[in-house]
Amino acid sequence: MVVYKTDGEKIYYPADPPPYIDGIRINSPHYLTKITLTSPGTHTFTLVVSQYEKQNTIHYTLRVYSACKFTFSKIPTPYAVSKRMNGQWKGHSAGGCGNFRDTCKNNPIYQFQMDKTGPLLLELRGPRQYSVGLEVVTVSSIGDPGSLGFQKKNSGDYRCGFCYLEIENISPGTYNIIPSTFLPQQEGPFFLDFNTAIPLKISQLQ
Repeated sequence: MVVYKTDGEKIYYPADPPPYIDGIRINSPHYLTKITLTSPGTHTFTLVVSQYEKQNTIHYTLRVYSACKFTFSKIPTPYAVSKRMNGQWKGHSAGGCGNFRDTCKNNPIYQFQMDKTGPLLLELRGPRQYSVGLEVVTVSSIGDPGSLGFQKKNSGDYRCGFCYLEIENISPGTYNIIPSTFLPQQEGPFFLDFNTAIPLKISQLQ
């Protein structure tokens, strides 16, 4: 079990943010984690139950004991709609990141339309030996997006095999998504997952 101090937010990367308590992975039917609170007030933590490697389906029971009152629940998700697009980087379309200006424009491009303001979670899964990243570009907006408007957003540092981009509220409009590997000519398949609160219209432009 790994404990994060993140105000109860979901964790996508094991080391970002760094764990508050990083449990040792052991082959044991029983595991104990102790959180010692040294300051007064309300504390919110995220508890992650994990295997060292994803190998088997394991059924488990969690028990929490405390000397003071607490609440304990699964983190709710605002995403009611999920859609997966299967793609690949191959030959001409394995363009690499924006550092490679001559080839990055050849990466696959997907376009989606938002009819209402709502949350958006994008997840990209590719070969584990490649560092992958995502970029979202605004094509057009419906009405004035105000403070929600942006020209580009990205998933941050390129990461091995998986990255995500979560936008708490994205305004109605048309957007392009560009999944890429860090280096050009890194060929392989990928999955691009869209998670929203409302249905999306998604198409592949190239």
